[in-house]
Amino acid sequence: MKSLHIIIVVGLILVGGCATPTEPGLAKRTAVLTSDKGPRLIQAGPMIGHVGSHGAKVWIRAKRGSMLTAKAAQGGKKRNRLSVEDLGNGFSVLHFSRLAPAADTRVVLTVEREGSATETAEVAFRTAAVPSETGKVRIAFGSCSKVSQFNSGPIYKAIAAEQPDMALFIGDNSYFIVADGSDRHFNTTGPMGDWSSPEAMTARHLTTRMHPDLQSMFRSVPSYAVWDDHDYGPDNADRTLGLREEATTVFRQMWANSDYGTDSVPGIFSSFRNGPVEVFLLDDRYYKYSPQKHKDVTMATGEIWGRAQTDWLLNGLKRSTAPVKLIANGTQVITRSTGGEGHRREAQNELQRLIDHIEKYRIDGVIFLSGDRHYSELHYEERAGHPPLLEFTSSPLQQAQKVGPLKNRPNTFRLWGLKGNSYGLVTVDIPEPDKGTVRLEVRTEANTVPVVENTRCSSAWQLSDLRY
Repeated sequence: MKSLHIIIVVGLILVGGCATPTEPGLAKRTAVLTSDKGPRLIQAGPMIGHVGSHGAKVWIRAKRGSMLTAKAAQGGKKRNRLSVEDLGNGFSVLHFSRLAPAADTRVVLTVEREGSATETAEVAFRTAAVPSETGKVRIAFGSCSKVSQFNSGPIYKAIAAEQPDMALFIGDNSYFIVADGSDRHFNTTGPMGDWSSPEAMTARHLTTRMHPDLQSMFRSVPSYAVWDDHDYGPDNADRTLGLREEATTVFRQMWANSDYGTDSVPGIFSSFRNGPVEVFLLDDRYYKYSPQKHKDVTMATGEIWGRAQTDWLLNGLKRSTAPVKLIANGTQVITRSTGGEGHRREAQNELQRLIDHIEKYRIDGVIFLSGDRHYSELHYEERAGHPPLLEFTSSPLQQAQKVGPLKNRPNTFRLWGLKGNSYGLVTVDIPEPDKGTVRLEVRTEANTVPVVENTRCSSAWQLSDLRY
C-alpha cells in the first residue's frame, strides 16, 4: 500500500441463513449512509464498480487518517479474501474475491477517525453470472450528464429503481468547464479550464460524483465508465492534449472498471463478461487524431481508437463466446447521422476494418452503444448475407431537456429517435441456447418508455436475427 495517510483495516465475512435485524434481507438492493454528528469521513462514495462472477470492486474516498473496516455478506460458504488498492489522493478500491456467482451480496463499510464521528455505509449488488450461452442481463447506459448543475437528478433515481445488472456511463459523465466566474463560466473550451491541471479535473469529477441522487444510485447499481471529450479535456480534445497522461490517471482514480488498457497498450479500454453478454468499453480520446482538428488526415484516414486498441478489439471479438457482444464508445460508430464526431465522419478506414473483421470471421450478436449527441436514436442497417448493423445512441442523462421529437437530425436508417433526458436499457433474455431476444429501449425520468411521433421508442430482435 502506497498511501501513508489512510489506515485501512479490512474484514470479509460471508454468511448464510436469514438476515439479522441489523442486516436487511438481500432480496432487494438498498443502500444507506449513517453518521454521528461531526465532520464527514466518507467524502465520496461508496460506489460499486466492476462486479464479476467471483469478485467485486467497491470505490470510496475517505478522509485522510481514517480507519476503514469493510465486511461483506453473501449466502453460501464462508470465505476470507479481500485486498485494498490505494489509488492515491485519498481514493481506494476494495477488491472482494472468492464470491459466489449470481448471488445477492451486501458490503458494509465503517469509517472511523480518532476524535471524529463514525460513519457506516452499505452497498448491495448481485454478482455476475458465469459465462454462459443462456441467461438474462439488463444493462442501463447513457451519456452527457450536467447533473452537478441541478439540485435533482431524476434519471438516476429511475435507474436505481429499475435495478439493472449494471450501468454504463459512456462519456461526458461530468463536464470540464472554464469555471472562472465570468459569463463564460460553463464553457467547455478555452485556454484555461478544469482541463488545465489534474487537481481541477479531480475537483470537477468529484462535484458530479457527490450529487446525492447519483451517489444513491452508485450504492445499488454496479457502474462502469468510458470518457468522451468533456471528462477528458476541452471540447473535442484528442491525443494531442498536453495533460493526456494526467487525465488518464485522474479518470482511473474516479472509476473502478474491470481493467484499464493492457500491459503494452495504455488507455481506459477494457472488457468483461456477465452470463451471455460481453461488454467492450472503448477509449475514443487517448489515440484520437481526426480531420476535425488536423489537416494532415482525412475522413478516411483519421483515427479514433488507434491501431493497437483496434487490434485489441478485433481479437477480443474473435475470441468471444458470448451470444451478445456490446461495443460501448463515447462517440457514434456506425450511424449515418450528420454532424458531430464519429467514425463515419472522422475515421472511416478504422470502421471499415472492424466491419470487414466481423464479416470475415462471422461474428454474431454485435451491437454498438454510444452517446455524445444530446439526443437518442436507434440506427438499423440491413446487410445482405449478414446480421444488421445496430447502434443505440443514448444522450443526455441530464441536460434540462424535456422528451420530444427529434428534428433537423437526418438519418435515413433511424428506426426512432428523440431528444430529452433519458437513459437506454438493453435487455438480453436467452432462456435456451440460440433462442431468446434482445430489446433496446429508451426510459424517461418517470422510468417509462416514451412514444414520440406515434412511435414507441422500443425495439426487439430474436437472437437468430443477429446471428450468421
